[in-house]
This record gives sequence, C-alpha cells and structure tokens, in this order.
Amino acid sequence: MFKIKKRPLKPAKEPQLYNVLENYTDFDPPGNVMVCAMAGEENIEHHAKVLGESYEIPLEDMCRLLTDGGLYTYPETGGVVTRGMFVCRIDPTGPKQTWVLDLEQTAQAEQLAKFSNIPLAEAAERVFYRGLSEELQERLTRKNLGLDYGKLERSVARGGDIRYIDFRKDWSPYFKRKCSMPDGSM
Repeated sequence: MFKIKKRPLKPAKEPQLYNVLENYTDFDPPGNVMVCAMAGEENIEHHAKVLGESYEIPLEDMCRLLTDGGLYTYPETGGVVTRGMFVCRIDPTGPKQTWVLDLEQTAQAEQLAKFSNIPLAEAAERVFYRGLSEELQERLTRKNLGLDYGKLERSVARGGDIRYIDFRKDWSPYFKRKCSMPDGSM
C-alpha cells in the first residue's frame, strides 16, 4: 500500500515592505538617509503598521497619511517641542514619498511657510529636498530613480514602477531586521 504524506503548512509569508534599498547615510546631516522603495503593490495596512511603530505615530493617523498625504506634527511634551514632523507626499505623476524632519528642519519649514505664504507641507518638502545630497536630488528627478531594470533582480523588475519611497533615518528594530543584507551589513 501507498502512504500519503501530508505536507506541513507553510507559515503565512509577511508582505514585503521594500525591494529597492540605497544607502545615502554617509552624507552630512540632514541628507543622511536610507532610500527604501517598493516596485510593486503597496500593502497600506502593513506599511502603516511598520512606519507607525518606527515613528511612534498612531496607526489610524498613519493610515490616513499614507492614503491622503499630509503631515503629522508630533505633540508637545510638557509645553516643549521635542520632535519634528512626519510628511507623506502623494505625487500624482510619481511615487508616494515619506520622510521625517528633525526639529531644526521643522523650524526652517515653519519660517519658510510663514514668510513665503505657502502651505506648511510645501515648505517641508522644499526644506527636506534642499538637505539631500546632489546625487540623490538628481536621481529623484528621473523615473524610477534612474534604475536600470535590465540589471535588477527579476522579481524586483517584474514589480513595475516604484510605487513609494520612504526616506528613513531611524534604526528601529524592525527596520534593522528588514534592511540587513545577507552578509550582515546594512
């Protein structure tokens, strides 16, 4: 007689958050960021959970930001501003982008908005991009960061255009776990 073996069920695979990582952390602050991008569909719930956990933003607020765009200003602690702001920019012609401004950048954005009579979100965008390295600024003007899809891993290239870019400065445990390379480097 034949024995039928049951295969063990595979655990549910966690959705992939990023499949394109570029390191710009060697540049001077505030442009020392890790560019984390996704060429493929965005899982908003998972994305919001990870970013909310990393930046200590309530899940509902993070879901709203990732869906509608906008900015989140951290609440004051004892009447003192201790953190900057989180910004999500939804570009109808390009990928969604998220980043965090530190206290100094937040103050610059508030001054720029006040004296130039522009919305705070636009001022935050100008201040953030001004702080990035010239190389990264130039790459952001090109479609899909100027990546050569012929040289990329097939699974990444199959994902299509880059859907979102997170400019990360934090090194939360989740982020370290997801961004470590097979050789142990970041």
